Amino acid sequence: MKPSTKVIIFTAIFTMGANPLLVAQTGPKNLVSPTYRAPVVQVVAHEGLTNREAKRLAASAESRTDHSVLAEYYIAKAIRLEAQAAAYEEAATTYRNGPKVKNLGSPTTAGRYEFFAKTMRDEAKSSRALAASHESMALAAVRKGGM
Repeated sequence: MKPSTKVIIFTAIFTMGANPLLVAQTGPKNLVSPTYRAPVVQVVAHEGLTNREAKRLAASAESRTDHSVLAEYYIAKAIRLEAQAAAYEEAATTYRNGPKVKNLGSPTTAGRYEFFAKTMRDEAKSSRALAASHESMALAAVRKGGM
């Protein structure tokens, strides 16, 4: 068989759907298969403030509702940062205690991930402090009579 004939037959089979990567999965999922791709977890978009809106509101906040919205924003930010820090700590533990695979990661990857986790925990701590200060400002605004 000529090489050009082989290419034509292969191309015909490939385009007809004989490729297992293109065929829709009808049976149970083979989780061990190298072609299996886990479903991506969708992160729910925060419908609150953006960073820019939070900065603007923090500069002009006077009422109880403004400070309450800012407190909720900073609490949500702290929760998000703590979750990311936990993920980085878990990855650092995996890199530090896992098998050493050639060319998989740098020897400093675990240390870098631990640094990221520490930085995010510190930022989460400051976000919680900002939330507490805005909650106290909201209470002060209620005492003054502002809504």
